[in-house]
Amino acid sequence: MSKKLKFDHTTDITIQDWEDREFIGSVSLSILKITEFLNNFDKSTRYRLAKISEKLANLERRMDTIDKILQTSEQN
Repeated sequence: MSKKLKFDHTTDITIQDWEDREFIGSVSLSILKITEFLNNFDKSTRYRLAKISEKLANLERRMDTIDKILQTSEQN
């Protein structure tokens, strides 16, 4: 094998290695971004659901109070 052919083969392998590493880096970055999005989405969703749950509990208490008032007024 001549020096030129050996150099070209080594260069091709090196170029392919860098391209592979660049692709892996790109995929890793994309996975990190997706993970960050999903974590933020989860946090936001949990917060919103907690707020809705709190509002629902308040409404249920109000309904119970109104129901008791109505029951008392019906008995009188």
